Amino acid sequence: MKKRLFIPLFLLFSIIGNAQQSVQYSQYTFNNFGYNPAFLGTIPCTDFRAGTRIQWLGFRGAPRSSFASLQYTIPKRFYKNSAKHGVGLYVEQDDVHLTTRTFIKLAYAYHTKISSKYTMGLGIFAGIQQYSTDDVFGGTTNNDPVLAAAAGSVLRYPDIMPGVLLYSNKIYWSLSINQLYFKSINLGEKEAQVNQYYFGAGHKSAFGNWTVFKSFLLKQNIMGPPGLDLNMAWVYRQKTTFGLGYRVGESVIAQLKFKLGSLNVGYAFDFPLNKIYGNYGHEIMIGFNKCAGTGAGEGGGMKPHVCPAYN
Repeated sequence: MKKRLFIPLFLLFSIIGNAQQSVQYSQYTFNNFGYNPAFLGTIPCTDFRAGTRIQWLGFRGAPRSSFASLQYTIPKRFYKNSAKHGVGLYVEQDDVHLTTRTFIKLAYAYHTKISSKYTMGLGIFAGIQQYSTDDVFGGTTNNDPVLAAAAGSVLRYPDIMPGVLLYSNKIYWSLSINQLYFKSINLGEKEAQVNQYYFGAGHKSAFGNWTVFKSFLLKQNIMGPPGLDLNMAWVYRQKTTFGLGYRVGESVIAQLKFKLGSLNVGYAFDFPLNKIYGNYGHEIMIGFNKCAGTGAGEGGGMKPHVCPAYN
């Protein structure tokens, strides 16, 4: 679990192809809870986050995704052992052309130290997902032959997502499985949901007033090629973050984040690598908490047993 193990994987995954298969965010470390419920409990106080992402700006029916989350780490006075417990709520909506997907999920996570350096977290999402279609789009009647028969329908299905997280104060490894409960979806024609696998890692290094944070997120299912995001961020005194990312085969990403007291504000811009004009992506996220005495301190020093994904 050392830095030398992280760098080869970071470089190796850069050759893998990409295709979007589910809701994705360029600032995935800002929304790591949405990708793995085991991140719940790594923030040592009540935390609220929300964000929205717009792709293909200027195209009618372009994808738009939004989320909001609330995380709460249960104070130690409520239990006797040395473990940590967290509960949370995650809500997300994804609009693409005529279809809308809405997710409402409750979460629980349990964290325990497995050595003097490493902590393991186990988490689970359980909730409901709703699929709906519109019969009118942009002032015109839906003429899509596949979706026309399902126009105006609303379908709901259970949504279960387990995850595991292994971390020290400098590195983390994350694995989760989305849509563990899956079945056919009858929207115009019979379609089957498939499991979505998320595997990610991150590593922090402190250099005086600067902290360098390297990370990746790999997304995979059996229906298509993998999607891979690579990211490098430079954090100055835990107040300002400059980031560069690469969504393999798809786009280059610039990121900027500010910490203003208890408020975090992040923005990402996706520049596409294809030649379709206007295929840009814009993403803004906000976070609010009053955590104190955690994360990298002034001068970049690391505190023990705090997940490096906490930011």
